[in-house]
Amino acid sequence: MRILLLNQFYPPDVAATGQLLGDLAEGLVRQGHEVHVLCSRRTYAGGNREFLPEESLEGVHIHRVRATGFGRKVTAGRLIDYASFYIFAMWQAILMPRMDVSVCLTTPPFIALIGLLLRWLKGTRMVLWTMDLYPEVAVAYGYLRKTSFVRWLSSVISKNLYKGSFCIISLGEVMTERLIEAGAPPSKIVTVHNWAPGHSFSPR
Repeated sequence: MRILLLNQFYPPDVAATGQLLGDLAEGLVRQGHEVHVLCSRRTYAGGNREFLPEESLEGVHIHRVRATGFGRKVTAGRLIDYASFYIFAMWQAILMPRMDVSVCLTTPPFIALIGLLLRWLKGTRMVLWTMDLYPEVAVAYGYLRKTSFVRWLSSVISKNLYKGSFCIISLGEVMTERLIEAGAPPSKIVTVHNWAPGHSFSPR
């Protein structure tokens, strides 16, 4: 099976979502799948450093697109990084060969719209791996008001992503409850808890 993994960050970047995605990608390769990753050349921390635009690591084909590198310290800079990654990732995804499945994370928010586009254009099934819930997390942190237009629009986008997904991965039972409250079909939700390598911990 030809699988596309879509997230803003991927190893050797240190972002947590990228590290988990790296584990998944290498595991899928070991199972005999052809795995492609679409991510950013820029780092989670921002700055001028860029990774190679194309490379293969542990059998995973990595495609890195251009993006700005303002980093996460200033909200405006983060939003510009998101927007630039959206534009270049969407273009690259359209140009790539047809994938059987796309696995879309939630960095940046609503990046799964590219997965939905691939479903419409090429018949690629989309799996939504929900690391964060939008717009709920933005409301919880006070970035959006519950009654705002942006919050309403974000909710509409999320519901369409849930509807268009072949499968929705939840991180746990509480997130599953929140997903259902947000409009995700319960029949599509599968719980997969985040993990860590065994060598990361020492028993006491």
